[in-house]
Amino acid sequence: MKRVGILRVVTSSDREFLEHHQRLVQADHPELALETRCLPDQPRGIHDAESLIHALPQIEALASEWVCDLDGLIVSCAADPGLKKLKATLPIPVIGAGEACCEKALMMGSHIGAIGIEADAPPVFRARLKGRLMRYLQPDGVECTHDIHTEEGKLAIIAAAQALEGQGADVVALACTGMATTDVAMLVAPYIRLPVVNPVRAAGDLMSRRLSRG
Repeated sequence: MKRVGILRVVTSSDREFLEHHQRLVQADHPELALETRCLPDQPRGIHDAESLIHALPQIEALASEWVCDLDGLIVSCAADPGLKKLKATLPIPVIGAGEACCEKALMMGSHIGAIGIEADAPPVFRARLKGRLMRYLQPDGVECTHDIHTEEGKLAIIAAAQALEGQGADVVALACTGMATTDVAMLVAPYIRLPVVNPVRAAGDLMSRRLSRG
């Protein structure tokens, strides 16, 4: 059984919360042995340039000390922080939730709408989706992962998904893994007819394929 680490970029001592992404991947891929760890000093996750700069050395340190116990590593953040360096320096497959989300969205549609917690789409989304990213929206009042779990945040996310559908999107890509914790795909399902790409589940799918190819 292949051992896969899930690196959470938000700090928490709540194992139920931290291991939610692990449970999503495990449900799809019981063949993987999963473990979750989080950064030591990132209480609001990564939500802007400053929080990204603060997180990068923590990500590199955690991955370096963990790698000897792993066959693969998922960076569970849609911005794919530090991913290029981790891929270049670690001797195991490393998957970013952002790159995986984009890859799956490209397989499902040609007019891709994205929703996230920053003012602009993560660079990986603009680079990977190129001319097929129809529009990116930040729901009103949703500025960090904690906002996603409030009732106001949920209503704003539903409104953003409806707006993307109304503007012609044929798939919605979630540009924030915190939206997997709330299960935004299920949240918006009664209100739109479009498929919604969960970045955490997409990362699990991509990792499983990589490891199965050896």
